[in-house]
Amino acid sequence: MRHVIAILLTLLMCFGTGNSFAQADVSCSGVVLDKSTNAPMVGVSIIVQKTHKVVGRTDENGKFTVSVPEGTSLDFSYINYANATAVANAKDFMEISMSLADDSDLQDVAVVGFRKVSRAANTGSSVIISGKDLQDVPAASVADLLQGKVAGLNIQNNNGSPGGRGSIFVRGLSSISVTGSGSSAYLTPTSPLFVIDGVPVDMNSDYQYGFNQGGPGISPLSLIPVEDIEKVEVLKDAAATALWGSRGAYGVILVTTKRGNSEIPLVQYSGQFYYSDIPKLRDVIGGQQERMMRINQILAYDTSYADALSQINSHPYLSDSLNAYYNNSTNWQAVFFKPTYNYTHNINVMGGSQKFNY
Repeated sequence: MRHVIAILLTLLMCFGTGNSFAQADVSCSGVVLDKSTNAPMVGVSIIVQKTHKVVGRTDENGKFTVSVPEGTSLDFSYINYANATAVANAKDFMEISMSLADDSDLQDVAVVGFRKVSRAANTGSSVIISGKDLQDVPAASVADLLQGKVAGLNIQNNNGSPGGRGSIFVRGLSSISVTGSGSSAYLTPTSPLFVIDGVPVDMNSDYQYGFNQGGPGISPLSLIPVEDIEKVEVLKDAAATALWGSRGAYGVILVTTKRGNSEIPLVQYSGQFYYSDIPKLRDVIGGQQERMMRINQILAYDTSYADALSQINSHPYLSDSLNAYYNNSTNWQAVFFKPTYNYTHNINVMGGSQKFNY
């Protein structure tokens, strides 16, 4: 009997000890604000740090209420923002500030299509050019600025019209297929696929004969100011085909433009002025000086003086000294070659928040 009573007392003591160490859940409330704008953040996930369990989210006013044991460490997570940590406290109203994540964390990450891999694990051939590398360089379009910055990318301008399309090849002319027959036959264009802010733009349409000559039409890249470009990524291998199908068989060029991320409007202006001087021209003579030089040559080197006079008198442009047509001393080089002045003005107004940007 004494043994049974001792066992029961031991069990009671164990249950009592377990209850004394158990912590009851408490209701914690607070608000999550953007550190830079002090605006409430909607949809922020609240996660228990120890178990990684989501226990709540902020409402449309950025406020939250969760029930967790007091002293629990909570993580506040939101896309593009650095995680914030706080300890659950039922007594005080919690105020959490979150700031944008540092872009340097993504320098060793490559986003290819819809997947993200590290640079070390990425087996595809891709080159990323930031918008800062393309600015402050005199060029007619973005395509001209890419020349010489990507290995294997060849850009040729077939005409001098403003914004005209040129020939763009990735790793050379990669197809010898011919379209048409006879005098209307031409090589099938093999330009890469352009994806501008996620929208594919096919450059292999509305072309004329030749090696993907520009022909009539304006290049889509010429309509994008250089100041608006965030980055340009060139995919040069077969991985582009797996993401964009047969249109990416000749490479893919991804163009990402800037987006506003400040609720305070930002106004930026950039202006450029270019001056092109004329080259060194040849020294020429014309008009009366040229006519007298020819007459003196005939008089000095002809077989006889009489034959020289006959040659001079038989040619009106030598004998007629009063005709303005034969004595015109216009320097046609100076007429054709003149200094040129080019101006470029760009004004950007940008801003935005979590719900809208412009």
